Amino acid sequence: MIRRHLYEIILESLQDFPVVLLTGARQVGKSTLAQALPSERWPAAYLTLDDRAILDAALRDPDGFVTGTPPPVIIDEVQRAPDLLRAIKRVVDRDPKPGQYLLTGSANLMTLKTVSESLAGRVALHELHPFSWTEWAGREPPQNILRGLFECEDSKDILLRLPRSFVADRREEMKERILAGGYPRPALMKSARSRARWFEGYRQTYLERDLRDMANLEHLPDFNRLLILSALRSGQLINYSDLSRDLGLPFTTLRRYMRLLELSYQVFLVHPYFANIGKRMVKTPKLYFGDTGMACHLAVVENWSVLERQGRTGALVETWVAGELRKLLSLSDHRMQLMFWRTHTGQEVDFLIERGEELAAIEVKWSQQIDERDLARLHSCSRDLGKRIRLSLVLYPGNNTVAFDARTVAIPMSIFFGIEK
Repeated sequence: MIRRHLYEIILESLQDFPVVLLTGARQVGKSTLAQALPSERWPAAYLTLDDRAILDAALRDPDGFVTGTPPPVIIDEVQRAPDLLRAIKRVVDRDPKPGQYLLTGSANLMTLKTVSESLAGRVALHELHPFSWTEWAGREPPQNILRGLFECEDSKDILLRLPRSFVADRREEMKERILAGGYPRPALMKSARSRARWFEGYRQTYLERDLRDMANLEHLPDFNRLLILSALRSGQLINYSDLSRDLGLPFTTLRRYMRLLELSYQVFLVHPYFANIGKRMVKTPKLYFGDTGMACHLAVVENWSVLERQGRTGALVETWVAGELRKLLSLSDHRMQLMFWRTHTGQEVDFLIERGEELAAIEVKWSQQIDERDLARLHSCSRDLGKRIRLSLVLYPGNNTVAFDARTVAIPMSIFFGIEK
């Protein structure tokens, strides 16, 4: 098993919380990680609701199932019997000792209508993402890089913490990671044909089983078309009016379907930054597909040349970077948020990382050449947001870290994401 970066973090949460909830897309590796956790440190039993007999018992008598199962215990795919959360709440309210339950689910349980009990104050929440680049490569996560963006005084300071250059050309490796994605099985497959078969089987199972468990869909073919359109428009601002017209769906139905894509971790939204927090919730977000491998499959991208012919290289690289940033943020000790900056005139910086009142700006480039237009967007963002911007970065596939001024620096993606040490 490839060791997941969340392994130690989950064990740490089990020392402090009576319940830990691990969620994420189906086939992202939740069950494998959960089964790897029991040890002398945490000697838990493992139960999965994919087992029909166990599921029937949990549905028939949730309270009896929970009280009759001594903790510590792992309950896999708990969204299939959501009333278990209420029964677990009763148990941990009587005895709140830590480390009693690890629950896993393939849907965002905290927002499903079928879940009446949120376990607020009793549960630690963790989302397992597809493989990060460092997980796939067997490296430790570069957790210090995010902290460094806010602790460094200037470009010189952060360059002293990073490798200045390296010899290896990682572009082909990055292309492979983008095309294969991070779902464990296809990410480790050597054959592109086998990956395509896996993704098609995943899509069919997701549409025909997972969604029917979550909601009663009237128009499954329309939802399938929305899934494909979301992959094609990854990295773009959401335009619900255009999507509604293209799909021929009522606006309210489209909104509900988009929410289902979020709940099942197929897509995620990145919101624009505004100093006024209330405005962030009403401005148009950007849509990103959760896994670039699945996005490529849905867009019939069999190799990098097809992606270039479609003119979507920049969008997929940006989608991949957005995913890698989210994976890093999920491991951070500090509360940080991923956003983007955009003006009413259309000027845009791909990402902002917010920590408290401070920000780091990130522009993503696939070219090895950095021109004045890339720097101009970062400089405009810095002028607009003033002292909130601690550092501005260009992430690119080059070989050298380069300072452009006191607060603007270019960092190779392989260094930033921890592949080059």
